[in-house]
Amino acid sequence: MKKPLAIAGAILLAVLAIPLLDPLTRARVFTGVFLGGGLALTLLVAGILVALIGFFAGKRRLAGLGILAAVIAVPLALAASWNANVHLRDTVAVVAAEDELLPETGLRAPYLVAERQASSNSSGTVGDITGTTYLAGKNVYSTLVERRGWLGPGYETMIVQELALTGQATGERCDFAAHANKRMNGYFGNSLTRAIARIDTGLIAKDVDTWGYCDNGIPKIVVPVTKLENWLAPRDVPAGIVIYDGSTGELEHRPEVASGELPGPAVSISQSRRINASLATLNGGWWSTHILKSTGITDEPKDEDDTNLGSHSNFSLNHGDTKFGFFSPFTSRASSRTIDHVAVLDSSQVTAGTSASAKLYALRSPRQSNAATADKIKADYSSLSDWATGMAVMEIVPGGEGVWHASIGQKQNVNYRVQLNADGSSCLLTATGNKLRCSTDAEASPGDLPEGELGSGIVDPSGLTNDQLKALHEAIVKELHERLTEQ
Repeated sequence: MKKPLAIAGAILLAVLAIPLLDPLTRARVFTGVFLGGGLALTLLVAGILVALIGFFAGKRRLAGLGILAAVIAVPLALAASWNANVHLRDTVAVVAAEDELLPETGLRAPYLVAERQASSNSSGTVGDITGTTYLAGKNVYSTLVERRGWLGPGYETMIVQELALTGQATGERCDFAAHANKRMNGYFGNSLTRAIARIDTGLIAKDVDTWGYCDNGIPKIVVPVTKLENWLAPRDVPAGIVIYDGSTGELEHRPEVASGELPGPAVSISQSRRINASLATLNGGWWSTHILKSTGITDEPKDEDDTNLGSHSNFSLNHGDTKFGFFSPFTSRASSRTIDHVAVLDSSQVTAGTSASAKLYALRSPRQSNAATADKIKADYSSLSDWATGMAVMEIVPGGEGVWHASIGQKQNVNYRVQLNADGSSCLLTATGNKLRCSTDAEASPGDLPEGELGSGIVDPSGLTNDQLKALHEAIVKELHERLTEQ
């Protein structure tokens, strides 16, 4: 009787193990469960199994041992999670304001404008637009377009936008070959994630980290990957990048990338987000961080009308000839909304097994929240006629120590830029950088007034577009109607 049961058990185990022949399934089981769960999950699963066996076999000691192992797994899991956060926090070098200044950054067009203009530059494609990425190394935005069809048949094209600081973008298409049929969220043979798992089961690849660029007419997909280390308290570290050639369909794993080799991030944005989240434990313990919430910093916006709400951190900006990184403004986790820190993660280079290089800069001149800053910009430059046509503050990004750059305009176009200074003053610039006036000026001189302005806040209709004139007319009619109904 025992022999047939043993055979049946062996057959059952073999059937259950068949899915492990698939590299992606194997990666998810070992990386997501055994390695990802660490010792805590192993103890929990083993404890439950031993407890069940002991219960059905009538062996109380064995069942008790299993229950004990499962109970021990709970605090062990909490300790492992805390350890992983502390490890990430400790990879960030905290720079005092008097020691080093926040590096000066290059200007870029707002991310949300590029994202909205991507659809305008996708004429001739029948696919679905997916993620847009700013490539700081080339000062362009790249948008991937997925093919339509069953099982996710790859990417159709890539739209590379040279987005000026004002006006519409010029888009260049970079088409994928028909046989290059893999993409991150594809199924079976169309799965780029599965193809990466074939290279190394331990590689962790995520759709959100994927971006593309056009290499002399050849589309290339770049996937920054990570690997887990430390089974007792699992944490992931960079493992290089995987490049998918959209012309040949071949994959290449590069464990190391030097600055200047790629136009976009070699470190995953997921890694940057995890580091940012771990900074909630800065200068505090478990009690002050999670219960009192009086220590630590966060990159999350605290105002519903935050002008950076759609893209509030991890700004990809260049800060040198070949270096660029993710810039994340931080504020206290307490009630304060003042931005007093900026974290910079160098994403231009990566070495497998080495934690990404990140610095947390304490600003010498903290500034008001984005919502308060946007209100001040509107107050300082209230005479601009474009406010009546729906113009708004679109994005506020760091420009260096004591300097921030704000873009203001409509949804798909930047009208003006504002340079915010450490002393609270600001200067209104054309989108191309020509100074119009500053908030400290008593009154704008006639020669410096932007198009559409006459003086004393009077609007010149001849300087407005048809859409702006229509919107202004509607605003005037609405205001007149409200005033008449109040009388």
